[in-house]
Amino acid sequence: MFSREDTKAIKGTAIVLMLFHHLAGFPDRLPAGFGGFDSVLNRIGDGTWLVTFALCARLCVPVFFFLGGYGLYRRRQAQKFRLSDAVLTLYRQYWKVFVIFIPIAFLFFERSGDGISALCTRYEIVHMKDTVTAVAGDFIGYTCTLNEEWWFFRVYLCMLFLGCLFCLATEKQKNVLADLFFVLAADVLALGIFPGLMKLEAFEALKDDIVYRNFFALSERAALLFFAGIVFAKYDLLVMLKKKLGGTAFPGLLSLAGCAVVFLVRACVLQNRADLFCTPAFVVFVSALLDRIRPLKKVFVFLGRHSTNMWLVHSFYCYYFLEATKLVYLTTNVWIDLLILIAMSLATSVLLEYFWKNVGRILDTHIKRIASAPSRSGAS
Repeated sequence: MFSREDTKAIKGTAIVLMLFHHLAGFPDRLPAGFGGFDSVLNRIGDGTWLVTFALCARLCVPVFFFLGGYGLYRRRQAQKFRLSDAVLTLYRQYWKVFVIFIPIAFLFFERSGDGISALCTRYEIVHMKDTVTAVAGDFIGYTCTLNEEWWFFRVYLCMLFLGCLFCLATEKQKNVLADLFFVLAADVLALGIFPGLMKLEAFEALKDDIVYRNFFALSERAALLFFAGIVFAKYDLLVMLKKKLGGTAFPGLLSLAGCAVVFLVRACVLQNRADLFCTPAFVVFVSALLDRIRPLKKVFVFLGRHSTNMWLVHSFYCYYFLEATKLVYLTTNVWIDLLILIAMSLATSVLLEYFWKNVGRILDTHIKRIASAPSRSGAS
């Protein structure tokens, strides 16, 4: 089985990888005055292993796209998917964070001057027109000026549309190899041929075409894993692979070794060039491993429930809110600082959910009172 609980557990794993990736993968983004991490990994070889592994943790991105495609197909299969509902749900989740954090950013974290990271000066208002443009563009998800890590929103939104088209184009196809070849062909077209067309003089106008840039010439290779997720859901490949893994002599040990091998091979050999193979393998190994460590799985399921909010808020703490960055990078131990970032992001998500739940309850009660109150004309 690969249930919704399994999906949440994998999302929980992916969000931890994302936070690790942003925490330790970019030495040039570290807060001013922070000397770096004192890690065992930095004492091996040339001292770049920590950064190498943190950059490899970007595997979380294709994992999220893969699970998005997998979930889309499953909901379509159960006749519970409507594109309009999926888009509105995505915007609601995004706006719930946006309408709170962006005002907070400008009201309380506008910083400038020497001795601080340039990232912490992002909310300095220099030209009001530029600020309004940035806020408006980010609000609809077209830009990610105020938080660069929000680029995922626009790409994921586009992949919802493309994923539906992919389902329609392949629904009569019953050959897994043909569908996977379709994914490979889409990869070549979207990342090889279509971007190349924009470099030709005859197609120069395509550079400024919103539809072409977002739906044809994809800038993010990992987005194509959305299609792979659809194929794996269509043919129950995750269930099949987990059953085969469970039938081995030492499934738990093999799952743990598989996770390590996939991560190491991707970090040192393949990087992001073979995510079509690395991502499903990683998902299968992690899912099979967590099935055998139930208490740990419950932790990752809980993190998975809050993964969207944690993605949306963690970079404020990691990069953009000066005082928060000092708290995140409190020690030179990367694992302690990672736990701090996880705790801050998770606590924020819980508070956000509590806040909006109560706002919804108050509004619902108020609307019911208005609806049930007798009109003046009726009372007279």
